[in-house]
Amino acid sequence: MKTISLQVFALLTISILLTGTSPNNLGTPANYQRFDLSFYAEEVPIVYDPAMKIGEPSVISNRNLAAAHRLLETKPTRVLLNSLLDAKETYELNDFLFYKLARQTLSVVYGPAENNARNITLYALLADAGFDSRLTFRGDQVFVNVFTSEDLFEVPIIDANGRPYANLSCIDGECGDGAGKLYIHPPRPNARGRSFGFQLRSWPNLGVQPIAKNLKFSYHGVEQDLDVTFDATMVDIMRDYPFIHEYCYLETPLSPTLQESLIPQLRQLTENLDEQQALELLVSFTRSGFDYKEDNENFGRSKPMVPEELFGYSFSDCEDRSALFFALVREVLDLPMAVLAYHDHLTIAVHSETIPGDHFNFDGKRFVFCDPTGPKNSSTIGRIPPGYEEQEFHVIGTYK
Repeated sequence: MKTISLQVFALLTISILLTGTSPNNLGTPANYQRFDLSFYAEEVPIVYDPAMKIGEPSVISNRNLAAAHRLLETKPTRVLLNSLLDAKETYELNDFLFYKLARQTLSVVYGPAENNARNITLYALLADAGFDSRLTFRGDQVFVNVFTSEDLFEVPIIDANGRPYANLSCIDGECGDGAGKLYIHPPRPNARGRSFGFQLRSWPNLGVQPIAKNLKFSYHGVEQDLDVTFDATMVDIMRDYPFIHEYCYLETPLSPTLQESLIPQLRQLTENLDEQQALELLVSFTRSGFDYKEDNENFGRSKPMVPEELFGYSFSDCEDRSALFFALVREVLDLPMAVLAYHDHLTIAVHSETIPGDHFNFDGKRFVFCDPTGPKNSSTIGRIPPGYEEQEFHVIGTYK
């Protein structure tokens, strides 16, 4: 494989030397510009040909947008796209973080005054990267949209050609109050493009910002003490992340930094405990190791957290603690679990055929309630969350 890659590189180099330009819209290497882009805690090297830029359309219309895209097709945009795709692979970025990197890069390339030219270019780059992207516009603003099969909330979605398209520009705050009719630009440069992904099934390989934190919790009245280190980069990533499905937050793993500092300590604390006692210790940690506050009071809006974020904020609620407990049981005990959604509460039940207490059967397994939120100083499991004894719940996800 390396031999083939070297041969292709050699042929490409010969082509550049003989013609001064390279194939596949790669422009003129002598004109390439390079800079390092600050992307979270990483300095990402970027290469592009300034000749790729287009001008800002004088009037936003379907005709002018189509003309701008045709012009882009003659430009050396592939230089920048290759640089971005290399970064996506090197730093293990998911689709949304790849988009953020591309958008921030184009903001440098175009500057602050050419938002529409930037968004038209971004739309073209996403299509060339394999996604089904669309443009929409309203007044003098152009917005980037992308087909996704994933559940999103508080993000404008349009349905066109039998596919849902998420407005990525609105995630970045470009849509304002949303007043006025939104027009869909008909062309689809990559109509068979793949679904754009938002879920973080693994963390990117970006620069680590380790932060030490001491946590105390009560296990059956005995105070426990943990010194942990989490990665603030992961907290920064989630600060303005779009609102995805509740279950996706629970599936997001711990960062390597937190995994290496927290999990060995919890395994040591639980190694001589039986299954019930181990679950009681983990639930004690999520109940009393963190201070409680509802999202609206804490953030002024709904803000579900991935497990890492609990260590980066002063307060957390039931969704956040469920995400952390789900991760801890998975990593420390590896037991089957069910995620339960009440109308205003999220909790976890763990598979056990022997632990006494409140339970239910699902898919042929017996699950016992292990509410990660409260009561705060209780280590008891096998109890339906207080106040929800007569309430219905839905299983929105399972592990194993």
